[in-house]
Amino acid sequence: MDVNALVQQFGGTQAGGSPILGGSVGGANADLLKALEASNYQTDVSTLEGGGALGVQSLDTAMKSTVQENGHFTLFNRLQQTSATNIVDEYTRQNNVGGFLGGSTNSQMGVVRASTGEYSREVGMVKFLMTLRQVGYVLNVGKNIVGPIATEERNGALQLLTDAEYLLFHGNADASPTQFDGIFAQIDKEIADGRMSDDNVVDLQGKKLDSIEAMSQINVAASRYGSWGRSSDIFLPNSVQNDLNSGLDPAYRWNPSGGNTPVLGGHVEGIRLTNGVLKTNMDTFIHDEENPMVYPFEVNNPAIATANASFKPASLAGVGASDTSSQFTSSRAGNYYYAVAGIGAGGQGLTEVTKSAQIAVTAGNKVTLTIARSGSDAESGYAIFRSRQNGTNDTNDFRLVKVIKKTGATTTFVDLNRDIPGTVSAPLLNMDPGADAIGWRQFQSMTKIPLPFGVGGIPVHSWFQFLFGYLRVTKPKHHGYIKNILPSNAKWRPFTAE
Repeated sequence: MDVNALVQQFGGTQAGGSPILGGSVGGANADLLKALEASNYQTDVSTLEGGGALGVQSLDTAMKSTVQENGHFTLFNRLQQTSATNIVDEYTRQNNVGGFLGGSTNSQMGVVRASTGEYSREVGMVKFLMTLRQVGYVLNVGKNIVGPIATEERNGALQLLTDAEYLLFHGNADASPTQFDGIFAQIDKEIADGRMSDDNVVDLQGKKLDSIEAMSQINVAASRYGSWGRSSDIFLPNSVQNDLNSGLDPAYRWNPSGGNTPVLGGHVEGIRLTNGVLKTNMDTFIHDEENPMVYPFEVNNPAIATANASFKPASLAGVGASDTSSQFTSSRAGNYYYAVAGIGAGGQGLTEVTKSAQIAVTAGNKVTLTIARSGSDAESGYAIFRSRQNGTNDTNDFRLVKVIKKTGATTTFVDLNRDIPGTVSAPLLNMDPGADAIGWRQFQSMTKIPLPFGVGGIPVHSWFQFLFGYLRVTKPKHHGYIKNILPSNAKWRPFTAE
């Protein structure tokens, strides 16, 4: 019975029989109406008593959400998307046109020298992003949320695109075989194999990014003879973009035609380089101090980390020794703790961390870590974490250094302070459409496969959602990245005096 009917039942009517719900209501009717409509802002409806329990409950069917939207998938949305015809996706990369500089010159009757372009056969492996989505039958009938099935379909799509966007940057197929390699891993492999120059990576060594030098260096490397590309786009977390906004020399700032004169503090939409404008793109999926993957897994995913205990590393030991290539300077010497987590080979996530004892690091030292595999030997890689200089071994005080693959019963990692925890890496890419230097290669469209109602004996609607694809970098020399950027407003700082 609603409020109107109750008031009418107790005799509160106007002339003509309409119930009195406003104005002055006298006697018992006023007390009843007050009891029905007054509230102490209770949120637990099970505690409502008396007239309060008879009030009309308001269930808002329009869901208010603070979640990622399509616009947040900055790199995925910018990539050229093409179709893969097989999960083992083969293509040919041309490295040069053949011959040598000046090699086509000849005398009038000289023997013509033969030349052939240099080609390499490349293979890309399509990887499989999948999610199982379920909506209870009663929820779908009740309609407390508008279109529960449609809402969960959208959530499934956002989950798949979230993982795709994250892996475009940080995917590492060696350490986690279910992932495809992201841009950082692909560039590192090309440099390690000697197929591109290490000039395409610039190390800021814990400084903020507020000048043009690092970007100019990578643009030079990408556009030089033998590379013939350019840097068209840089991808940054908001923290790094803020340093550019406040510190970049106005002479290098670019605004679209009709914009105001560039000034310090204004948003930097683009940066003037020698051969064009480098467009800035803000992306929340790049590792910075707000990204959950730079923390030990149990900080943000404790239940999953605990469930992965079977492949947690058995032990972690570290020792310092002198090395001329060390970047542990005198101001960065001190006591450090390390931690390591196992990575599931099937996409299960990470384990809780195994911690080292405190390690004293002097200037010019390297630290060699030895990781003993888990009892199950089921992990495929490891995430290495390090504490702050002279910090604690509290789990919340570790930050990611590097992700590496497992190499056997024991795996070693040498820390020369070249990968500084708590810092940011920002890729510079050539995304000119005509260059076709990078793209998303997809095997069939995102797919939904309905499952029979009541799977597992539970009254639910169930379905799979799939996205199959990988990042194809056809011209690695056109790309690079800036590493070890420490935003000026970072709260967690790796070194005490900096």
